[in-house]
Amino acid sequence: MRFEDLIGHGRATSVLRNALRRDRIAHSYLFSGPEGVGKSTAARIFAQALNCERSPGEAPCGECVQCQRMARGSHPDVRFLAPQPGKSVIAIEDIRRQFVYDVNLKPVLGRYKIYVLDPAEQTANLAIQTTLKVLEEPPPYVVAILVTSAPASLPATIASRCQPVIFQLVGAAQITSHLVELGVAADTAASLANLSGGRIAWAIRGARRPEVLAARKSLLDLCSGLGLRGVGEGLRVAEEIKLVAATLAESGEPEDDTESAEEDEVGSGRGSVSDRVLRVELPWCLDVMASWYRDALAAGEGASLLNPDYANALRRQARSDSANRTERLIESLLQAKRAIRHNANIDVALEALALALIGGCE
Repeated sequence: MRFEDLIGHGRATSVLRNALRRDRIAHSYLFSGPEGVGKSTAARIFAQALNCERSPGEAPCGECVQCQRMARGSHPDVRFLAPQPGKSVIAIEDIRRQFVYDVNLKPVLGRYKIYVLDPAEQTANLAIQTTLKVLEEPPPYVVAILVTSAPASLPATIASRCQPVIFQLVGAAQITSHLVELGVAADTAASLANLSGGRIAWAIRGARRPEVLAARKSLLDLCSGLGLRGVGEGLRVAEEIKLVAATLAESGEPEDDTESAEEDEVGSGRGSVSDRVLRVELPWCLDVMASWYRDALAAGEGASLLNPDYANALRRQARSDSANRTERLIESLLQAKRAIRHNANIDVALEALALALIGGCE
């Protein structure tokens, strides 16, 4: 990929391309922005461009030895540090071995030794503090790229030593257009763009997974029929939400960039691996459900909808529920999302949510 492939991030790519053209490379960068907007992709493109053999204005070329080694994931001077499978933080042992100690070895093939910490906020506190000395006094050939969706969670001493590069949400029209260019049908592209909430990386992954649109339909159908459910069906509703998330989890890669469950650096964990994956999928599921109630408010005001294919059902919802009640249901969904992200028991959070939704629809 090249910088031109980073749709909707002209300002961020200008910062990186200008640094390459002027040969004014900072020793550390902080790529920040919402989940799924393309920060990780940008980090890979920039890492490739730093060692590309073409002129700075053409990098990365994708053809030279440096670019080919990067594409194969076999470049000896590039390290990608991420949580090990089943863990929610980057272990301090990996930080020390692959970053703190490794920086003392000069590049083997490239101009720079590049270290990408992604996601940087998922780094044990002691581990992130261990990087501070490297960021304070880096060797001249070292470039560190910290990728994060939560820059405020990083110590100020770390952030202050990095060149900030900010990535924004991308407009739905731009996402739709890009998906159509990739061969996605126009109506499917529009649905994915609306579902993505401006996260273009999410939309591209969703286009490759038909299960995403199927999950969206299941969740919106569930919302549409909640008014016919009794309070005694709360457990069943909670199980239906969980089943949709589990189906997504089983079908492929998680729909989010990060996990929020906290663990110590040893990785004690609180639940099974499937539980951790559910915590990645469920926030998106709850966002889809929240989009139903957001649309119900919009339908009552005659505003545009995120789910126009449900326009008739949404108008009926708007007529049957007051705006205040609908707003309370949105808040219930957001509370459940926050609880799950903060490692609350999934079953308890979903059951409480289901009772709130059914009660609110009566």
